[in-house]
Amino acid sequence: MLNGRSHRRTWLRSCLIAATYSLILTSKLSASVVRIDGRFEDWKDIRVCARDPEGDAKGAFDITHIYAASQGSILYLRFDTTNLLNIQNGPEAEGTLLVIINLPNNRELVLDMRGRRAFLDDGAKERIPWDRLKYIVGPTYAHNEFEIQIDLGRFGIDRGDAVSIQFGGSDQLDVPVKFTFSQPSEAPKRRSHRRYSGTDVRIVSFNTYYEGLSDPDREEAMGRLLNSVDGDVYCFQEEWKTEGHSEILKRLMPLGSKGRWHIHKIHGNVIASKYPLKALPSRSDRYAAVCINMRENHLFIINVHLKAMGYIGSDEDRLRIRQANDIIDIVGEIQRGRYSKAEPPYTKSGIVIVGDFNLVGSRVPLDVIIGKKVHGLTDWLIPNLVGESVVTWRGGSRASFSPGKLDYVVYSTKTLIPGNGFILDSGLLNRTELNQLGLNAADSEVSDHLVMTVDFQSSDLSED
Repeated sequence: MLNGRSHRRTWLRSCLIAATYSLILTSKLSASVVRIDGRFEDWKDIRVCARDPEGDAKGAFDITHIYAASQGSILYLRFDTTNLLNIQNGPEAEGTLLVIINLPNNRELVLDMRGRRAFLDDGAKERIPWDRLKYIVGPTYAHNEFEIQIDLGRFGIDRGDAVSIQFGGSDQLDVPVKFTFSQPSEAPKRRSHRRYSGTDVRIVSFNTYYEGLSDPDREEAMGRLLNSVDGDVYCFQEEWKTEGHSEILKRLMPLGSKGRWHIHKIHGNVIASKYPLKALPSRSDRYAAVCINMRENHLFIINVHLKAMGYIGSDEDRLRIRQANDIIDIVGEIQRGRYSKAEPPYTKSGIVIVGDFNLVGSRVPLDVIIGKKVHGLTDWLIPNLVGESVVTWRGGSRASFSPGKLDYVVYSTKTLIPGNGFILDSGLLNRTELNQLGLNAADSEVSDHLVMTVDFQSSDLSED
């Protein structure tokens, strides 16, 4: 069984530790790096480097202010678009936005936002894969402001070098921005994968990419990945056709004499738990929900895979919103005590919602889930084990969409205390870290998504 916590002193101590850790992390982050997360909190000390009149655009992207920063050869850009839109997809009538970077030696790098490609304007215009540029843009959902990371090291750029930045397509500046790379490279922050003291449950979310658990060509790497994070509950997506997950996981992650994997599957969503679970009914095939008994309360886990593709206002986006409403309906039922009748409504049940939200249209699906204060839900921004990236989807060298954050964690703040949380990319680990986790450097290549791991401790705040 999972360990419940009943002593207020334990809970208060954990809260203080978590709050202190959060403040330390925030202060270090804002002082040292720009994290591409679509929240813009770490730009507060960076001044506007250019302004442009509103209303002068030929398309939907109407830029009025630009920020720029650097770290080593990495360029960070932040700019607004005035209108609420998706940066990588939308109606053709909206046009595109070009970011044009003039490099030394008369070279010009072009980033075509809606064309979803990068190329040198050298006649050939051969597409440069996003991963070669360490390119990230955020947020993936519709907004009126965006931030970009791009590494220009492959073009010989380093500290002390200068480039000019112009925009094209929908809008352009009267005068290009002159920018000098002034900040040194910094060693990336390296985090621990271990559970904090007092952790009650570790939940792992992983989109396995087209039946990854049953693919014999990926079996060994898949097994190493799943064992490395040592989860109590695993939430898998894209396991549509595969059956017999109890036997598959017994082979990939044998529990020995400890027991067996308890499975609940709805369409492509699989929840596998070391502990007995009770399956909840689902209103759609886009989520699976279970209840796990803890010593003093219940833990409800909802594994989500919302509709992919589209843009704000598209059919796909409207479908995602309907799917999110289905999820919040079951949250309401949980909190009214429908699935834990031994407890008074709105008391001690913990709720965790994880999975692939596919927020490539509007942000409304997430806001539907966390927006109502009565439910007490919030999302938790999870960083990589190495560095500050929050990217969970990377596509591949041929992908037109650039890497971004598609996977989310939402939890009930009154009943759960977050502990350790991390995204695992084996390609970023050093040899010591790989050995500690029992991984090979290429193991994360088994999927286009990265493994996301979150720890929680039970709170007794609801006993007030």
